[in-house]
Amino acid sequence: GAAGTPALLFCCWHHSGVQSSVLSHNLCTVLNVPHDPVALEEHFRDDDEGPVSNQGYMPYLNKFILEKVQGNFDKVEFNRMCWTLCAKKNLSKNPLLISDEDAFKVWVIFNFLSEDKYPLIIVPEEIEYLLKKLTEAMGAGWQQEQFDLYKIALNTSREGLSAWELIDLIGSGQFSKGMDRQTVSMAVNEVFNELILDVLKQVRTAEN
Repeated sequence: GAAGTPALLFCCWHHSGVQSSVLSHNLCTVLNVPHDPVALEEHFRDDDEGPVSNQGYMPYLNKFILEKVQGNFDKVEFNRMCWTLCAKKNLSKNPLLISDEDAFKVWVIFNFLSEDKYPLIIVPEEIEYLLKKLTEAMGAGWQQEQFDLYKIALNTSREGLSAWELIDLIGSGQFSKGMDRQTVSMAVNEVFNELILDVLKQVRTAEN
């Protein structure tokens, strides 16, 4: 399912350390929500009179921003804003076979496939679906046995992977052995276009 905006936001806010008022202002801009920056600052006063100190940030977000969102915002732009907020802190320090831009695309795909609750995870069935698509796009053969072993190891510890672990998995080359960076990058792009851009295009066509 397409990951819910609130869960994605909470994740970013939680992991980014950005001031809530700045995040809210950026959000309103990206989500096309009309807002008054001065009034917004008022919401974040520290004297316990503002809605944020009374209710906490997530209820505030839902009431003052998310309820006002129309469907007409740029989903990829929204994802990019969240990515900018939290990628630096969360991306693995391991050298990856994929570029930052490819990692961003894997992250958007993760948000599209992940379970719609916090903390966001992608379950083994969806990981398999995505890896199969990537393998196909690379023109390689799918190694079911290798994935089954991986899945057994994963299942013993938890339900699924976080976005950062998924980026690590794809960026580590574990399931694209013998493929060069360009091929992997091309595959990520192809799957991103199919799962994200084509779907958004269809939605836009349906709305017009």
